[in-house]
Order: sequence, then C-alpha cells, then structure tokens
Amino acid sequence: MLFQPRQDYLGLDISDLSLRAVQYRRTLTGKLALSGMNEVNVPAGVFNDGEIKDTGAFVLLLKQLLAKPLVGRFTTSYTVACLPETKTFIKVIDIPPMPTPEIPQAIKWEAEHHIPIPIDETYWDWQLVAKPTKPNARLPILLGVAPKAIVDSYDAALRQAGLVPVAMEIEAVAITRSLLPMVPTDSSTATMVIDLGATRTSLIVFDSLTIQFTVSLPISGRKVTEQIASTLNISPEQAEQAKIVCGLDPKKCHGAMQEILHGTMDALVRSIGEATVFYREHFPLGHEVGEVLLCGGGSNFKYIDEYMGERLKLPVRRGNAWRNLEPTPTPLKPTELLPYATAIGLALRILIDNGND
Repeated sequence: MLFQPRQDYLGLDISDLSLRAVQYRRTLTGKLALSGMNEVNVPAGVFNDGEIKDTGAFVLLLKQLLAKPLVGRFTTSYTVACLPETKTFIKVIDIPPMPTPEIPQAIKWEAEHHIPIPIDETYWDWQLVAKPTKPNARLPILLGVAPKAIVDSYDAALRQAGLVPVAMEIEAVAITRSLLPMVPTDSSTATMVIDLGATRTSLIVFDSLTIQFTVSLPISGRKVTEQIASTLNISPEQAEQAKIVCGLDPKKCHGAMQEILHGTMDALVRSIGEATVFYREHFPLGHEVGEVLLCGGGSNFKYIDEYMGERLKLPVRRGNAWRNLEPTPTPLKPTELLPYATAIGLALRILIDNGND
C-alpha cells in the first residue's frame, strides 16, 4: 500500500430519474482538473423510491453513462456512489466520555434509540465531531446509517457494471462537501442548504463544522413542471423550459409563472421557516442560520434566490458546486452545474482518502 499510486475516483450520483458522474484527475502541479462528466435519464421502472427494481436496466444505464461522456472521458473504475436520501439516516448524537475502543459499542446502543429499523439490519459509520473542551463532557458523534439491503443491492449492481465501489455516502455529506469550504474559516453561524431535486427537496443544516440534521420536503421539480404544463396546457418539455427562462420574474411570460408557482414557493418558504424554528428550539447549542444555499435542478428558477430571500429575511444564493476546485472549462453554464453538486462532492472524496496536498 505504501507504493500504491493515488487512485482517481468516479463520483456517481444515483437517483430515480437520472444518473450523473464526475471524475477529476491530479495535474502535475497537484491540482484537480476535470477528467469526465456526464448525465443520463433513468426510465420509469428502474427505481422506486431509491430501491433498484430492474438491476439489468440499471447496469446498462451505468455503462451508457460512462461510454460517451459529455465532457472528457472516464478513466477509473474506482467509484464513490451516493445512497438514496429517503433510505438513509444521519444524525448528531452524544455519548458519555470513554476510551476510544469502547466508542463503537456505545454508539451502537445509542443508535437504536434514533433509527426506525433494527441496527443489525444496517451498515453504519461514525466520526467524532469535535474533541470535548471540558473534563467529563459528552462526546458529539456524527452517525450515518443505511439499510444493508439497499447498500448490498447498489454494491452488486455497480460491480456488474465493472465498477469498484470504494465508498457509499449519504447524499447530504456529498452536497455539503461540494458547496461548503472543505477547510472552514468561520463556524459562528449555521448554513442551510436546500437541494431542489426532481423528486423531492432536501433541507440540510450545517453548523459547528458538521451536518446537524436533514429533512426531506414533499416538494419536487417534477411536480412543479407538471403543474405548469397542466395549467398552461403545454408539453412537459415546454413547461420545463418556461420554468427556467421565466421563473419568478414578473416581467417574463406575463407573470404567469410567478402566479402558478406562488403557492408552491410559499409552501417551501414555510417549510424552511419551520425547520429554522425547529433547529433553534431543539439544538440549543446551535448557531443562528446565517445564509441559505440553493442547489439542484430546481435552483435554476429565475429570481428564486431573491424571492426566497425577501420572504425568509435571510441571504439566499445559489451555491457554487466548483467552490473547492480549480476553474475548469465545461460546456455547461454555472447554474447548469448545480444538479451535479452531489456527484462533484462524491468525486471530491479523493481529497480525503488520498490526501489534500
């Protein structure tokens, strides 16, 4: 192992509607440069709420994804993949102070009080969030849990496609690795990340250098597109384009989009407000939320940042999925890269496993 060359990683974002892959390579100067990037749509019936229903079709899609990249080429089979957000659990717990060898058993016992399935039916991992600063202080632990059945099915499918799974991560971990500084300089405020996805919206609170809690909201880009198509009697493709071009701009499309999306956006703002109150009341050591970052395909709505900022009374901006990377030319606009935030964060694990020097 001492003489094994550093391996490049393929970051693989798996969802019910799409597969996205990103790979970086080390340059001679030690910087990361984009090696390959691609996306393919997933037909209905391959997945259902994160569970693989047609392994053969999934394997074929993976091979298609890697065969003809949108950018560059993929040169590695070593893969870091994400697990379905609706099937995983991530939570900060605390345990009494104890010697390091005893921590895993204590976490296993404590985890049974926080997850809805038997711990023996899961794979789980943990990390110490921060070293205690006071004698006999409890140990804060970030716990991640996933059902064995889900992990094993993903692992088997990836191997059938010729890939070598290095790790499988909870989506929130990859997203925050992509959008937030990997070497934080300020931990005095909390950041809320809103991933506006095609099938659901995820809310992540990152505070004190770690993920504190996540919640899934019943708001999806697909439902919004269907609502626009139905209201305006246009095709889903036309509705998607109108959503991006007009968005919440009252001067575009005669303000029709703003009127149609008003109810959905207000419901999203209310949910974010409720999550902020929940965090304030249930995390007494937490900081106030200082900003909101948007990512996912739904963040491409025109004026969505201004609209939400006015109602939340908080700074709201689109995230920068390239924040921790050297600028790399791609045929995609910055906003078009936001749906790749998860895949980018997964590929960035190379900086953790292989060293960030």
